[in-house]
Amino acid sequence: MADSFFKALTFEISLRKKMLKNEKVETIYFGGGTPSLFTPERLQLIIDEIRSNFEIIDSPEITIELNPDDITPTYVRKLKATEINRVSLGIQAFYNYHLQLMNRRHKVFGALKSVESLKEEGFHNISIDLIYGLPEMTMVEWEKTLQKAVNMNIQHISAYHLTYEEGTVFDKLRKSGMLTPPSDEKSFIQFNTMVDHFEENGFIHYELSNFGRMGRFSKHNVSYWQNKPYLGIGPSAHSYDGKKRYWNVPDISKYIRIDKKSDDIQSEEILTETDRFNEYIMTGLRTYWGIDLNYIQRMYGQELSKAIETKLNSFVLSNHVREKEQKFYLTREGMFISDSIAAELFKEHVEQSSVE
Repeated sequence: MADSFFKALTFEISLRKKMLKNEKVETIYFGGGTPSLFTPERLQLIIDEIRSNFEIIDSPEITIELNPDDITPTYVRKLKATEINRVSLGIQAFYNYHLQLMNRRHKVFGALKSVESLKEEGFHNISIDLIYGLPEMTMVEWEKTLQKAVNMNIQHISAYHLTYEEGTVFDKLRKSGMLTPPSDEKSFIQFNTMVDHFEENGFIHYELSNFGRMGRFSKHNVSYWQNKPYLGIGPSAHSYDGKKRYWNVPDISKYIRIDKKSDDIQSEEILTETDRFNEYIMTGLRTYWGIDLNYIQRMYGQELSKAIETKLNSFVLSNHVREKEQKFYLTREGMFISDSIAAELFKEHVEQSSVE
């Protein structure tokens, strides 16, 4: 299966070589599953295949997602011999019982050791993931977690609130009464404490869930938020060319039978003007670049620009949004309910409000 999967991936790269329309590749990201199932040597072969089919900028950002238990001295040494120059580690917590609750295989000691192994081998662009909003997590535990993250002397941190999605283990435990999610008030306190702590220690809160030192933001993710075209390769991978979205079948057994003539692994959707506007609102709100009213006027017209300004000003009055030079940004209070605010600013909602 691994050999067939590798062949399908490299074949799809050649099949998609016209999709980026001669735009240079700025970032490459190995994620969305378990990229460590491929040896570093095979990962480099995939990079070589990308180079054969696309033009790549000098010094691109090339990231791999890894779990701490993927890290061994031999693996890291071989990884350093590739062009991969950024590692994102799913550490998630610094207490073993929190890791056990989330069904993570690694232990805290292994997570700390994995970061040291990467640094010793010469990786200087390391990101870690953290989870907050865990059941029964105390503020002392959360504050110590934040300090441990800072003490690792890394360049980037992503932090996400634990979600209780329908059908997940956490959702079942919640419904059975075996665990109790933290209140919104407690989650907001954890969020505020996190932002304060990271900013005081030299990190920039450049996206709702992401903190980076200057010059070490995730270039790959910033490209998504800035609406740049991207190409996804592999099962369930998504792509975007500025007008259409594409997605591959999730079924690996079907994916490895990829056929050049029929290309039956990919579906597509043409984005409407409303789709593009709403995505600009959603992504703009999440970042510290904010929503640019001049851009909205230029791209979507004076009428929509005026309507969205009226709506944004109402959020300024409620202290959920702040304004500076025709650009609008979420406040701390706004960040915590960003999805609700974005929904109020979506094109169909704003137009309906302006009619009423």
